[in-house]
Amino acid sequence: MSSIDTDDTSESSSIEPRTEVTYIIDTPSPCSEDFDTDLENSDDIDKERHELLSRENVDIGHHTYIEVCKELNTVPIRLVQQQLKESEICLQHIGLNTNDVIALMYALLHNSRVENLDLTDNGMSEEALLHVIEVLRHNNAISSLNLSENRMTPICCASLANIIEDTTWLTHLNLSGTGIGDDGAKHIATGMRGNVSIVWLDLSHNDIEEAGAIQIGKALSINDTLHVLDLSWNHIRMIGAVSLCKGLQDNTSITNLDVSWNGLGFEGSIALEDVLKDNTALKVLDLTNNRITWEGVKHIIKGLKVNETLQVLKIGTNPITMDGCRRILEAVDKPESCIIHVNFEGIPINSKIEELAESIVKKRSFTYAHGGVTDSHFMMGIKRVRREDPFTLLIRYINMMGIRIMDLFRMLDTKNGATVSKANFIRGLKKIGAPISENDMRIVAQRLERKGQGSISYSVLANGVRNHIREERKEDKRLEMIEKQKREKRKNILRQGSQRMVPEELQELRLLSGMGNSKTFSQVFSSASSVSSRHGSIAGRESLILPPLQETPINVKETFHSARTFSLPLTSGVKDKSTTSAQPRQKIGGSLSL
Repeated sequence: MSSIDTDDTSESSSIEPRTEVTYIIDTPSPCSEDFDTDLENSDDIDKERHELLSRENVDIGHHTYIEVCKELNTVPIRLVQQQLKESEICLQHIGLNTNDVIALMYALLHNSRVENLDLTDNGMSEEALLHVIEVLRHNNAISSLNLSENRMTPICCASLANIIEDTTWLTHLNLSGTGIGDDGAKHIATGMRGNVSIVWLDLSHNDIEEAGAIQIGKALSINDTLHVLDLSWNHIRMIGAVSLCKGLQDNTSITNLDVSWNGLGFEGSIALEDVLKDNTALKVLDLTNNRITWEGVKHIIKGLKVNETLQVLKIGTNPITMDGCRRILEAVDKPESCIIHVNFEGIPINSKIEELAESIVKKRSFTYAHGGVTDSHFMMGIKRVRREDPFTLLIRYINMMGIRIMDLFRMLDTKNGATVSKANFIRGLKKIGAPISENDMRIVAQRLERKGQGSISYSVLANGVRNHIREERKEDKRLEMIEKQKREKRKNILRQGSQRMVPEELQELRLLSGMGNSKTFSQVFSSASSVSSRHGSIAGRESLILPPLQETPINVKETFHSARTFSLPLTSGVKDKSTTSAQPRQKIGGSLSL
């Protein structure tokens, strides 16, 4: 045992002494000022979470959308939450109610990614449409808006016209099938006079008539930024057609025009002749089904012979006859013509016209369409010759040859009995070389035959010729009077449509743009609003935080429907009292304010 103790003592003597370390935890007393309670920790967590949501909400607005849906007690749409992160929102045919639209518009106030907003056929109310229109004032990222198949009231059109006049970032606008009519077309045309950004506009299927077409024509004479215009399936005719064409005659920007299914008629065809002669920008022209007849297509052909810029002409489903198709192809078959496609859809052509078209194809790049090849004269598209009365032809021939009725009857009546048989009458007509067929001779003889006697008397022949000449003169006077009234009516239409298209309040600006200054009319407007270009404002956007939602009722004394309004200032994520915010904006008739 002693030996073991000795070894332990020697081993321990060789080991260095250990240093003891004591950790002292300073626990403050409950009375200390630096003591952190659980309440303060939860406030910090909420603050951090709120800042995180604000950073995530920047340029998307999906958290804004969720919060507004909670305030309005509406169910969030998953498709909206997904598409807020993309460049396009497409919500077609899903039936958005007013609360759905309001929540989406609040989200778009915080969004700078969406550039294309498609709300086709959702049955939106007036209040919902006013929210959509108003958000365009604050969101300068949306460049394409589709509101087609949603009924727009005059209040909506007036509000949209103000946006169109002020915007510098909206480039595509689709209002097809919104039922704006003449009143709405006047508002849209007023906005387009001062617009400098829209290049594509669809106003088809809108029941636009003469009054609306006149205002659109005036706007086109001023606007020089619009490139594509669709006015198909409206009721543009007479004075409206002439005024529209006069505006196109002065326009220098439109390259694609669709006025199909309107009814421009003869008056519009005359005005189109001047458009084709003077306009050097138009490249695609659709005149399908516009009641253009053979008489009207003559004027269009005159314009085609001079035009050197048009590339596509669609003139199908018009009664222009096969001769009209041939004359159009002859006008196209010239070295100075730039037309590469002609559409005769719904109009049959014959083999000769097809050969003419194929000869153009061999010379240059050229395509054509038609309603089938036929040589029958009983098909639509043939210029049919009216069959004249054989008795009228006989009387004209007798007068031309200087033959008196008495001398003719003596030639036929060899027995001097004051009567002649039907067979001798027909034989005599053949002898003098009457330019009618034998069947027509039988018809004339049957008309002059005395009842039940089978013969023709001199008195019946003379009275028949005399009465026929009298009736023919009356008919000629009647037709001449009708034609004179038509000419006077057309003159009045062309005279009214040919008036100056520039409004008086813009005459001064138009004069300035036509002087030595090289700036165009659109550049005069855009120079003052170039500061608000959408790319620059998006780049400098700060983080946005959703403020509390406040609902304020509006009392409207007018007959318009009242609408809820929401005040939503654009506040910054940085807590600075100097941050600018959007002031409430009142619209016409109790619409929304943002």
